[in-house]
Amino acid sequence: MPGPPTRFYLRIVFVLIGAALALALGLLDATLIAAMVQGTPLPIWAVSFFGAVFVVAPIVALGLVPAMRTIEGVAVQTLLMIDLPGGAPGPAGSWPQRRRTLDWFAVHLASGAVLVAGVMATIAFASVWVIVPLLVGLVALAVGLGELLARAAPSMLGPAAAERVAVLENDVERAVARNRIAGEIHDSVGHALSLVSVQAGAARKVIAHNPEFAEAALKAIETAARDAAADLDHVLGLLREDVTPAEAPPAPDLDSLEQLVRATCAAGLAVDHDVHGDITTVSSLVSREAYRIVQEALTNALKYSTDGTARLVVTRSAAALTVTLVNRSKDQWSGRPAGTGRGLRGMTERVQALGGSFSSASVAPDAWMLSATLPLTAGRQ
Repeated sequence: MPGPPTRFYLRIVFVLIGAALALALGLLDATLIAAMVQGTPLPIWAVSFFGAVFVVAPIVALGLVPAMRTIEGVAVQTLLMIDLPGGAPGPAGSWPQRRRTLDWFAVHLASGAVLVAGVMATIAFASVWVIVPLLVGLVALAVGLGELLARAAPSMLGPAAAERVAVLENDVERAVARNRIAGEIHDSVGHALSLVSVQAGAARKVIAHNPEFAEAALKAIETAARDAAADLDHVLGLLREDVTPAEAPPAPDLDSLEQLVRATCAAGLAVDHDVHGDITTVSSLVSREAYRIVQEALTNALKYSTDGTARLVVTRSAAALTVTLVNRSKDQWSGRPAGTGRGLRGMTERVQALGGSFSSASVAPDAWMLSATLPLTAGRQ
């Protein structure tokens, strides 16, 4: 980190750049006014008006150029030696950013004009006895102006309050999206691994005396692995910056319910299921979330069902879609309160995000029931 002498020197250079620009504009202004009044005397108000126009117009034209924000930002970080919030700013992409850049550019030129005025005063009033104090005063003035500019730069060239809020909101949205993707991976891959684990164990036990069953189990494993790979490709595609949502593979929904039930039955869980009402016309969001809830519920039943059976009912009413699953189990999630498993938390979060209700509890000494109600208005606002 450069020491104070280097920092003061570089800040003086930044002020001198503003002084050079201010002096150039001043000379241009004086030349244009002189050309106008030559041979045609103008009143003071006209000279003042045209003088202001000749000064303000170039400042506004330059300050509103989008690239000026980047140029000034790099100069600020390099010469004033401060870190702007969010790093070096890019070109001004909106009119509020252009206006703030114009304000900063005007302040930069004004500080340079003050230094030019100080130099001219020194030239006008300098004498042998006061030249040294005046020069020291000019240096002190340049350092002071550089310090003031360094304090003002972050608020004028850095992101505005609304822009910082937008960045924070975007970060929160990304974090929520990644959390949702983690839930997708848990549900899809966890379900597939449960199927694979059950089928592989069954095939290993009977492969010697029941090769037909073992072959069917291996086929179920192959199907589950293929489906899990497709789901994994979908959720990982959402994480890739070069894949748009339209290009990513579609997520499974209730259109794949029968396929999900068949795969679960092939894994060894006899699922008795009924569908009441038309579930093909619910919104895509509700359909996808309901599918994941059914998938996780079947995965839990596959793990914990004591008799290898489960009862699944999907009901569409006028206002909601309800998913209910009951399976026999004496020790399902034993030793921990209801709703504390990762799968249960995931289902609860999905339902709550849509404004629905979720419950999971023992309904008999040897039975467990999951119930999720999703409002049909979710995803249609």
